[in-house]
Amino acid sequence: MIKLIIIITVIILIFAFVYFEFYYLIRPSKLGKKIIEKHNFDYPVLVAHRGSSYSAPESTLPAVKKAVESGVDYIELDVQRTKDGKLVIFHDTNLLRLTNVKSMFPDRENYDLQNFTLNELRLLNYGAWFNVKYPERASDGYSHLTIMTLEQVLEFVDPIETGIGLALELKSPYLYDGIEKEIVDLLKEKEIYETETKAPRILFLSFSPASLKRLADLRPDSPRILLTKRNFVSPRRWQGWLDITEEAADGIGPKGHVSFPWYIGAAHKRGLFVFPYVINRSWQLKIFSWFSADGYITDRAEMLAEFFNRVQEFGESVEEFSDNILEEELENTEENQEKAESQNNSEEKNNN
Repeated sequence: MIKLIIIITVIILIFAFVYFEFYYLIRPSKLGKKIIEKHNFDYPVLVAHRGSSYSAPESTLPAVKKAVESGVDYIELDVQRTKDGKLVIFHDTNLLRLTNVKSMFPDRENYDLQNFTLNELRLLNYGAWFNVKYPERASDGYSHLTIMTLEQVLEFVDPIETGIGLALELKSPYLYDGIEKEIVDLLKEKEIYETETKAPRILFLSFSPASLKRLADLRPDSPRILLTKRNFVSPRRWQGWLDITEEAADGIGPKGHVSFPWYIGAAHKRGLFVFPYVINRSWQLKIFSWFSADGYITDRAEMLAEFFNRVQEFGESVEEFSDNILEEELENTEENQEKAESQNNSEEKNNN
């Protein structure tokens, strides 16, 4: 009888231990909203990844326009530097996937962006690939898009006028010495500063802690997010990432698979916010909103804004933005076509 009582007691204790451990693991953190509000963000923070890149070619003017109109808080864009020192918006370090660079410059040995001048990049077709890959979302207007400069984006998406912030990711900053200062200097030139009572106008993202530390020195008032690449990570490694994040940033941006409650809760205990990426399904949003993620990075800006009931009517500033963006793109398209035709004619003459 005593043995039976002991066995039952042990079973109950084991069950209770497992139950409370499991409850701790899945229990969503309640600290995120306070952390977010400390930075004057709306909760949760909605970020359009490379613009509305589901609906239009990534990091192009139409993608940016659609993101502005969707109702998100920020537009995430990758910043790199051309051979002649111009800051441009482009994700890949190599041009082959998203442009016709091989046909335009067949004799080049290297197609990395940093080896091309801005004028050379302007010759490239940066939208036709989208129409081929996604015919159901294709548009004639995407056929002759050009690569944008950061200065263009700051003029079109003026955070002060539109209320839409920019989340600038420093892509491979080890390739571009001093790029952090160049970006910050351009923001100063455009008089885009942070204010204590409003949401940040600029966010900085990077996989490089060193780059984020430099940005902390140059522009400490703009929040910084350390991005991580792994799909799965042990709790021990996660704590190591949080150690690094505490030194370099205000928040962490993991892949969605790593955004479970025990990970988010561990970040919140250190005062860090969590923005998982790239969340493109409504069922993912339901799960991660229950997990208490603080922000979401998505290709589907319209879906994200609708899920969180952020769709809104825009005023004259955004209507003017739309007119300007289309006019500028038309000018770029015509200029791009003329230059491309001129170069093709020149090549044909040389071949003959």
